[in-house]
Amino acid sequence: MSAMQPGSLGCHLKYLLLTIVLMSPVAQSPADDNTSSQFADGWNAYESGDFQHAVRVWRSLAEAGHINAQINLGVMYDYGSGVDRDYEIAARWYRAAAHQGSAAGQYNLALLIADGHARPLAGRTARYWLEQAAAQGFADARRALQKTQSDDSDQSATATSHPASTGDTPRPTEAAVVRVSVSTGTAWPIAAGYAVTNHHIVDGKQRVRLINHAGRELTARVVASDADRDIAVLHVTNPERLPPALPLSLRSAPLGASVFTIGFPRIDVMGRSPKLSRGIISGANGLRDDPGSYQISVPIQQGNSGGPLINMHGEVVGMITSMLGEADAARGTATPIPNINYALKIDSIRQFLAETPQPRETIDALPRAPGDLESLAARIRDSVLIVMAE
Repeated sequence: MSAMQPGSLGCHLKYLLLTIVLMSPVAQSPADDNTSSQFADGWNAYESGDFQHAVRVWRSLAEAGHINAQINLGVMYDYGSGVDRDYEIAARWYRAAAHQGSAAGQYNLALLIADGHARPLAGRTARYWLEQAAAQGFADARRALQKTQSDDSDQSATATSHPASTGDTPRPTEAAVVRVSVSTGTAWPIAAGYAVTNHHIVDGKQRVRLINHAGRELTARVVASDADRDIAVLHVTNPERLPPALPLSLRSAPLGASVFTIGFPRIDVMGRSPKLSRGIISGANGLRDDPGSYQISVPIQQGNSGGPLINMHGEVVGMITSMLGEADAARGTATPIPNINYALKIDSIRQFLAETPQPRETIDALPRAPGDLESLAARIRDSVLIVMAE
């Protein structure tokens, strides 16, 4: 994911622990609804800063073999969140997940071994676990291996630069926020077989799916992406299942204009039906007077990322991108500031699309016509899609 400006966080709530991987509630779909509910309870407690409750919930699930609970419990002990820091216990839970085939568990264990906080067992060094995770397509493990190879192409198992863990791969030093498992967000069609969403939702992901209003899944792939503008174009394998495209406004929305978005915030607890929120253009420019984005008062949450910002003529005037938050460095969390959010301007969207190869076919677009909020919502809602990237 792209790095955020200081003091801000992505609409996907990209403020999890640095480098280490923490699993989200939608990363696993247990058959037992009660287990899924318990895991979500732990996640909500973690996000609200109630680490002790999160530890209690996840410990119970981890002991029963729940992979993502094992990973998250390992993270809690790794960082001393809600418990006394204990690398041995952290390694035990990472190993439990790693031995069940979890790429995230393998990656976290590799980092712990590389730092000398855990001992390799049965010759399974940090490099071994990175290779296992990389073989499953885990992008961060691949990058760690590539970085090691480029830094020292002839590094051997007896390298003296890491005496605490012979043969291990050093932990990446970049302060990169890592969010794996399933990223969820919102997308909308622009042409035959094509839809757009945020770059940070699909960045580094191996599999992307769109879900239309009928509940059908459409396999998609990224064909163009821009981290700076936080926009990505997706091509779907079943273009006929895409709903009508949303019309793009010919100009940016002025200060004070009424706008709204329809999207899929927190589908893990709110469900998959589309949700609407409204507000105004509260700033003609975005964070630090960025001319390519707006500041908006439209309330958004995790999952609204990539959603269309609509004017009262039913036209797209922007794309939801991020929210402002107050960071707590000591706890590794951030608290969103209500109603100070950001959206990419339509001018920036049009410019990006002009730089992207255009599809040959066209699809019907919804009409441009004024209306009240209820009629506009009814017109647009079926043309908004869920994005799931993993």
